[in-house]
Amino acid sequence: MPAINPIVASLMDHFIPQPQAIYIICSLAFGSLVCYVARWHRETVGEPSILRELPNLGKRRYGERRIDGTAVVAGGSIAGLLAARVCSNHFTRVVIVEPEAWLSTTAGLAHDPRVGEGVDGMKPNPRTRVMQYNSMHNYHIYTYLALKEMFPDFEDEVRKIDPDAIARPDINVLVGGRRLSVPDSCYQGASSMHLSIGRPTYETLLRKLVRRNCDNVEFATGIVTGFQVAGKQGPDSTRQRVRSVTIRSKDGAETTEPALLLIDCTGPTQAGLKWVSSPSHPLKVAKDIYDPKMFYTTCEFEVQPSMMDKVEVSEGYGNARGILLYIPDPRTDRRTLYIFKREHNTRKSVIRHPSLVIQAYHLVYEVQIACGGWDISDRPRSIDDLRTFISGFKSSEAEPVPGYVFQILDVLELNKCGESATYTDAKCAPCYFTKYHDVLDKVPTNFIAIGDSVMRLNPARSQGCTKAMIGAATLSGVLNQTMPIFDTESSDVYLPKDFGKKFWERHSDRIAPLWTESKAGDYGWESTIPVEGETLKDGALLRWYGRNFLSVAFKNEHVATVLYNSSMFIAPGSDAISPGIVIRVLWAGIKEYLGFTN
Repeated sequence: MPAINPIVASLMDHFIPQPQAIYIICSLAFGSLVCYVARWHRETVGEPSILRELPNLGKRRYGERRIDGTAVVAGGSIAGLLAARVCSNHFTRVVIVEPEAWLSTTAGLAHDPRVGEGVDGMKPNPRTRVMQYNSMHNYHIYTYLALKEMFPDFEDEVRKIDPDAIARPDINVLVGGRRLSVPDSCYQGASSMHLSIGRPTYETLLRKLVRRNCDNVEFATGIVTGFQVAGKQGPDSTRQRVRSVTIRSKDGAETTEPALLLIDCTGPTQAGLKWVSSPSHPLKVAKDIYDPKMFYTTCEFEVQPSMMDKVEVSEGYGNARGILLYIPDPRTDRRTLYIFKREHNTRKSVIRHPSLVIQAYHLVYEVQIACGGWDISDRPRSIDDLRTFISGFKSSEAEPVPGYVFQILDVLELNKCGESATYTDAKCAPCYFTKYHDVLDKVPTNFIAIGDSVMRLNPARSQGCTKAMIGAATLSGVLNQTMPIFDTESSDVYLPKDFGKKFWERHSDRIAPLWTESKAGDYGWESTIPVEGETLKDGALLRWYGRNFLSVAFKNEHVATVLYNSSMFIAPGSDAISPGIVIRVLWAGIKEYLGFTN
């Protein structure tokens, strides 16, 4: 137990028997805190929520008249495609500049893995710059709701890819070995579903929908190398607006494209940092960086459906999408695990005969098992390696993982599925937050960035694609409130000078909590290398609150619902610190401190 002030301890020894003394002192201590939190909650809960942007995501701007000019989007991945969809509502022309030419070919536009197959049936041109390109993804409910608004044909198209691609989001989450169930009250209407497809399928789906629904969006192959500003050149020229951008093609030819708006969606490349700085007017944008030292191995197996019939998953293996997501308690373990069944559960077999070749398609389950953690050395290369890895989980629970996990491994081993399995190792790059919002008076007024061009989070928390959607939705909200300015002298149309300021401030307010929470969580492992000037003690209070919040959520359906809704981005995060919940969490923390069972 932590040390107590000697004077207080003396008084307690003489006048108040323990542990009653601690109850009284703690009650007095957090009473004022609860009052403060209640006041803070009342003041912040009314702040504009990202949910308010949903209704306008798929609508043309007011009056149906677009702004006469071009929006240039650098990068055609998830963030770039979402940004282009938003811009198509507001500008007469949108240009996506993408360096990988194959994305406009048949392979780049096909969901079906049978189209454009390369070696071993894989797409011949995987995304070379996306570490998790072949990983299974589950997207927060907010992404699903936003896509429904953006594309009227979204649901029909995604169900053609896989009838189970839109599913209930209860993916059997275990936190430190304890099952965190989704409350029954959360399974109501559209807010009870989410999108569950792989990263390649999601990007290809977006590209197809943008091409089909946005006739004013063009795709150009190349890279944006810089921009030219309007007005006089000089030391302060970056405070002005972008007039045009320079695009370099694959063969080295350069062209100039006029731009009313320039959006950096180049991801970790962060090309925008180069654009806003030059030898004549260097600009330093602060960038917080830390390294969670996260490693994982993705293992993929193919298995016949009938082989999994006896696996005792609660809803039945055939009906399950997310089999398991295991999150460790940093006080006891550093390893994590997920098991998912992928989409596209068909595979091609080829029967060769001297006179003909017959192609047949058969149903299989493609099972993806990813195991990893914070500063771990395990690199599985067999089913037995996976069994050893999972058997080593440390938890306060008698059985950290349910028995069906080992049943799955037994089925895979019995049917020799390991012979054709693939194992892909990955080391997650350091996380960063580029603080454009701190230099608003020095960046062009019509330059913005979204997605990993601004912030990269630990992929273990699955927030990257949702962060890109938050950026696109924020852009939509700002554009809906923006009236273009017409310059009578030059006959130019341009965005107001405060456009960038509005975007950066609003965007920063919405994504900064993701950074704070993710970083605080990663600081719970002593192997994490913190941001320069910080220590791993930073965020301790947030970790303490989160741990005890979970402890309450395991038992209280209301708190579990708040956790579910806020984590899915369909309710304000401030709901987690409403006065009633704060009292429950603090009480759980006191009981933990005193050694009582929560």
